[in-house]
Amino acid sequence: MSLRANPPPRRMKRSQPEAGHPLGGNPEINSGIASSLVLLAMAITQMLNWKIAPTIDEDKASKFPDIHRVILQLLFNRGLASQEEIDHFLNPQYEDLHDPFIFRDMEKLVSRIRQAVNSGDSIFIYGDYDADGVCSSALLAETLRTVGVKKVDVYIPHREREGYGLNNPAIDYIASQGAKLIITVDCGSSNVAEVEYAQLKGLDVIICDHHEEPPQIPKGAIAFLNPHLTSEPYPFKQLAAVGVTFKVGQALWKAFDLPAGKEKWLLDLAAIATITDMMPLLGENRVLARFGLVVLNKTKRLGLQELIKAMAGAPGELGVYDVGFKIGPRLNAAGRIDHANTSYELLASTDPVEAAELAKILNATNTERQAETERILEEALEQVGEQAQHCLVLVAVGRDWPVGVVGLVSGKITEKYHRPSLVLTRTEKGLVGSGRSIESFNITSAMVSASEYLSHFGGHAAACGFTLKDEESLEPFRKAMNEEAAKVIADEDLIKALHLDLELSFKDITWDLVEQIEGLAPFGIGNPRPRFASFSVGVREAYTIGNDGKHLRLVLEQQRVMFEAVSFGTGEEWGAKLRPGDLIDIAYEVEVNEWKGNKKIQLKIQDIKKK
Repeated sequence: MSLRANPPPRRMKRSQPEAGHPLGGNPEINSGIASSLVLLAMAITQMLNWKIAPTIDEDKASKFPDIHRVILQLLFNRGLASQEEIDHFLNPQYEDLHDPFIFRDMEKLVSRIRQAVNSGDSIFIYGDYDADGVCSSALLAETLRTVGVKKVDVYIPHREREGYGLNNPAIDYIASQGAKLIITVDCGSSNVAEVEYAQLKGLDVIICDHHEEPPQIPKGAIAFLNPHLTSEPYPFKQLAAVGVTFKVGQALWKAFDLPAGKEKWLLDLAAIATITDMMPLLGENRVLARFGLVVLNKTKRLGLQELIKAMAGAPGELGVYDVGFKIGPRLNAAGRIDHANTSYELLASTDPVEAAELAKILNATNTERQAETERILEEALEQVGEQAQHCLVLVAVGRDWPVGVVGLVSGKITEKYHRPSLVLTRTEKGLVGSGRSIESFNITSAMVSASEYLSHFGGHAAACGFTLKDEESLEPFRKAMNEEAAKVIADEDLIKALHLDLELSFKDITWDLVEQIEGLAPFGIGNPRPRFASFSVGVREAYTIGNDGKHLRLVLEQQRVMFEAVSFGTGEEWGAKLRPGDLIDIAYEVEVNEWKGNKKIQLKIQDIKKK
């Protein structure tokens, strides 16, 4: 069932593209499309398309009589339909994690590490420059040292100068240091030529990655651990790189007869990277995140302790939000603005003075990253504002915008306009860019059709990275991407969807239900905080709160049941529109508001439709 307070615009069939127009196609039809886009652009900020999940059917519901009907609906909405899946979700246990030796090449990896221990081989870990790569590098380095590898080094490439994945100059450096083995984490799956080059330099290679399987994969690696490989039997496919690396840690812990359970202290890194890399918090990721947050709140890592202090966090109270919006961005900031080595050094530090200094540096770097993002966003919005009236794919180009920031800017543009966007920067290596997209448009697949203009590209449905062949490729590339978008994006796709779990009556909102909802945490990608819809709700009180009246406080009533509600950032929009006695439809989350020791149920409004 899908309920909407406002119907979507008519789904318009796109014409075939024609040269000379940013959308392509017949000019008269394009005029209609452009007009439609103008109207939609005006409506986007005022209208959300409410999509309520289909109601569970009675036959399925009858199989679970002991589960609260609302909770059962939430579980089904998250793809949990069997008793085993539901039991594991509601009562996750560390023992639910799969045997790491299910990985096809795990025995080979363990054998090669044992050889390194016995022979005194030097190992280089080659990580990516984001939080997943940095956490994976730190986790694996600690594990290798624990099992007895005497010399472990970490190499993280510079985002702008070296780019993603293995590169030959880095391999030359690693070989010059006397290393015998490279272990990649969060990269390597597509480095066919580089793995071959490493072998020519006398280096063994092990790949630990989680990216989608490319058309051609490296040959000759000692071990290749990636759950997305078609030949890989490991059952859980959605691990972050840190999840794969943690499985390596588990396997080595077992193979070297280390004290059982002590490997759980690695879970703080596993949780940080799983959450920051926006992996679905279901299956094994739910276990890693849930228990990892427990470890994070009592972490022994001096660097994390200092970082938590620097961001004004409170140990013992950190959750998914703190990781995703505070810790993760600070770890990512180093690689976006300067070099990710700073983040790695923080995680690996055993010196209190050094840890405190590195935390300060990361905090300052994150502040710089935020300022750079806002500065570039302002410049980019000046370019895309006019495009929004006639283009489906919004494109902004700047000079010397940091490569590590353009993806963030693209994400903000897509969030603002609910349109695919591409943000490029002119660098010494040419035009480099990142893109973000909406649900109906696979931006990386579209790039396949525009690949004649690209020297490199990759990504997934919602995000991509790419490099243009030359300056002359910019305009035809822009046109090609708009042509691809015109084939698949319909008018209603340009209106943001608000996904809701079910319609809820106020009389069903009890403390028992609220406590059961909280039992579904940790919430995040794949397991969002539940959102509900209630219709024909009466307004008893409505007034603005906060600085300049930016927020809205409400008292709402339905069937003689009242709740207080808060709506953030909507005071200006709704403060003058709502009056006592009005009837509204609301989309909201249920939360607990605690003030001076008193707790009460509060509704956190996501959207309002006035009758």
